[in-house]
Amino acid sequence: MAHAWSEDHDAVVGAAPACAQILGRVARQPRASLVELAAAPRVEGRTWAIAELSSGARALNDLATVSATPTRTFAVLTNAGVTVLEQQRPVDMLRALIGQPAVADAQLREFIAAYGLDETCAMCFTLLCADDAAQHSGGMHVLGAARRVLFELGGVPHFAEAPAFPTAATADATGSERIELSGRHNGLAQYLARVLQPIWARAAISAATNDGTRVRVAIATPELVEVQDRLRRLQRFVGSNQRFVPDQLNQMPVQPANSTRPPADATRCWQAESTSLGALYELLVHAVEAISFLCLLADFNLPAISAAMPAEQRQILADITFGRLVCGERAACKELILALIGSQLRQNVSIDSLSDVLSKRCSSLFSVADVALYKALEALHVAGETGEGAETAELARDALALLTGIAGSLSVGQLRDVCASFEALGQHSAVATLALACAKQSDPTDSALSFWGDGAPAGDARETVYRKRMDCYRCVLNMLDKRGASAFEPRVLQQLPRDDALFQFVLFDWLLEHGQSAQLFHMHEPLVEQYLLVEPRTPEKGDMLWHFYVHAAQYGKAALVQRELACSRDMELSLPQRIEFLSLAISNAKVAVDMVRGRGSHGPRMAPELSIEEEVDELGALLRDTEDQLEIAQVQLDIQQQLRSRGGHETPARALDERLYTVTELYDKFAEPLRLWDAVLLIFKASNHDDRSMVEEIWNAIVRTVLDDEHRTGLMAVSSKVSQLGRRLYPSAAAFPLDLLVTVLLDLAHERPTEYTPGFVADTLLQSRVPHYAAFEALRNIYKRVDMANTVAREIAALTAMWIDARGGSGDSQNMPVMDVDAALSLYIVNATLGNNIELKAELQRVQDRLRQVY
Repeated sequence: MAHAWSEDHDAVVGAAPACAQILGRVARQPRASLVELAAAPRVEGRTWAIAELSSGARALNDLATVSATPTRTFAVLTNAGVTVLEQQRPVDMLRALIGQPAVADAQLREFIAAYGLDETCAMCFTLLCADDAAQHSGGMHVLGAARRVLFELGGVPHFAEAPAFPTAATADATGSERIELSGRHNGLAQYLARVLQPIWARAAISAATNDGTRVRVAIATPELVEVQDRLRRLQRFVGSNQRFVPDQLNQMPVQPANSTRPPADATRCWQAESTSLGALYELLVHAVEAISFLCLLADFNLPAISAAMPAEQRQILADITFGRLVCGERAACKELILALIGSQLRQNVSIDSLSDVLSKRCSSLFSVADVALYKALEALHVAGETGEGAETAELARDALALLTGIAGSLSVGQLRDVCASFEALGQHSAVATLALACAKQSDPTDSALSFWGDGAPAGDARETVYRKRMDCYRCVLNMLDKRGASAFEPRVLQQLPRDDALFQFVLFDWLLEHGQSAQLFHMHEPLVEQYLLVEPRTPEKGDMLWHFYVHAAQYGKAALVQRELACSRDMELSLPQRIEFLSLAISNAKVAVDMVRGRGSHGPRMAPELSIEEEVDELGALLRDTEDQLEIAQVQLDIQQQLRSRGGHETPARALDERLYTVTELYDKFAEPLRLWDAVLLIFKASNHDDRSMVEEIWNAIVRTVLDDEHRTGLMAVSSKVSQLGRRLYPSAAAFPLDLLVTVLLDLAHERPTEYTPGFVADTLLQSRVPHYAAFEALRNIYKRVDMANTVAREIAALTAMWIDARGGSGDSQNMPVMDVDAALSLYIVNATLGNNIELKAELQRVQDRLRQVY
């Protein structure tokens, strides 16, 4: 709008939003009113017409600009000529202010107070990152002043102070804990956002056809290049100013001079700013590379490339925005690169030049590892077309060498594809080498092995790495599965790498799943032992472990494992199985003792750190303890059998399978409550518990039980029962006291004279495996009882006859104390004569005569 100012001049009125005032009011009151700035410059002559020279879209907010040159110019036509007017944006005002030969700090601070420190720093970035022409027109003085404003007046990060009078905008902010970053940082963030704004939310890739079979770059290349140029200038500026590097921030003031906070708080603020600056710079680099990548795809005809991609990948790429491509869809970029490489390989074009371009322009998307991967893929592709022969093997070796160095960067999907290519070429060893290299490089600290060794606890942070390694090993196992029975041949298994302990354990699992447990005995011995020892311990692994030790001639360790199996509480083993393990442990312990004594330090040993004598003592203690344990276990088995024979006691019988009990537990929980007298005697023997009165009661109860059974035959049944128990109890004085047993049997003989026959007691004792001399001494001691003298004399006569008949047999029968026996018979003959017992006297004389004839 123009009006006459004087006879020779007109005044042109211009107005624009007052950004500084609006910005200040919005900070204080969110619904602030709009404010304008106006100016009326004079032009010579009378105004005939006004026209705007600039074109294109215009933003109402003059602060939101990334151009260092005026965006709106107007031509005023007068009768005196044409006058060009330019709109002065805030950045133009700052350039004019700092472009003065000498600018006062007060003026700068007034400008900063008007527009805010963040916006002022953003304007400095606009000036410093302008194109070369704009920088040249502004002069080096302006650039230096802008840099000084940015770094000297850009502020420092600090904790926000709580406002004295909170407004609605600040009422919910916890100022004491909120960190306010510096204006320099916020200006960088604002400038970067304004540079990216034209393309950030737009679709970077979209469908090129209605059926979605192809995709294209959706942003025109000139637009991408314009944004990238600004980003690169910003990247160069940040990279060339070391005070933007987090390591150099300590060169700047740590906190305002009037701050009352401790230095540690200032350090926290700088750490926060350092972290945020690093993230901004990373965003900047990724955005530059993403634009380069889109331009490259456009050059290589993305629609044609995408036609060969899987439909699900094209669907993911369709309508993906530039912002998502930069921040959230890095995997999509990888897939596009794979498609691009694949198209080159299908055309038999070398990918060296393409790899170089990608590594230079998109280094974060395409690393050195990617170059090696794609060269290896090219080698495998050529090998597949070459066919069998030395050239194919050479190409496969080259591919493996490239892949082994970058195996840790391969995804599981890539590893599977590459392994499939090696398998197709018949390079089975390459599959194992690459898969194990990938597993090892993915877990350099072997945390997966410790995770496995700890029993794979749920929720452990090591589980992710463990699963990655399991996926790598699965590639090897799948290859072995495809080879069928030949995979179990020792030569095939021996060719597999043996330096990965966790893989060996997985391989052992695979062998067990296929019923090839015998193969473990031919594998790497220390690892097999470790594998069988690790939790969870199972009866199958325990059984294999002691077999492994026997196979390795380590009988002492085998005995320890067998005893551990027998005594375990968490393994489902029957009581007979536990007894079998104890018996085997005794046998192996005896062999181990003999081997240590015979071979000394030259053979396999259970404890090499011990001396020969110490190890023999250790094995001897193991042997004795196991023998004692076996004796108690046999009592437990006897109790179980009695319970099952009685019927109705299946629950306690099953409980006896669960573990091995102590003698006290067997007595308190089973034998005594259930009145299992045979078991009680066995317990007394095992524990050497001497309770004469209780033993007498038990033997009387046993005898009465036999006599009360109508299906048994009196004294014959008693003799059978006593001798049956005697064979298990003798020579225990606690459970089988001979004097007590002799007295009980003699009392029965007196009680049942019609069933009694001489030799009943003697035969019962001999059937109990009591030696002849011990039976003789027991009977002779009882002879002192007058009421039993004749019966004892008949028993000794019968015993002597049996002793004579058994001569030449056992050692016991050959060591008869003839003089003692003859003297005893003579005494009994005299007493029989005095007692006028003619029949007994004749019987004793016949036996004495036989004795004297034989000896």
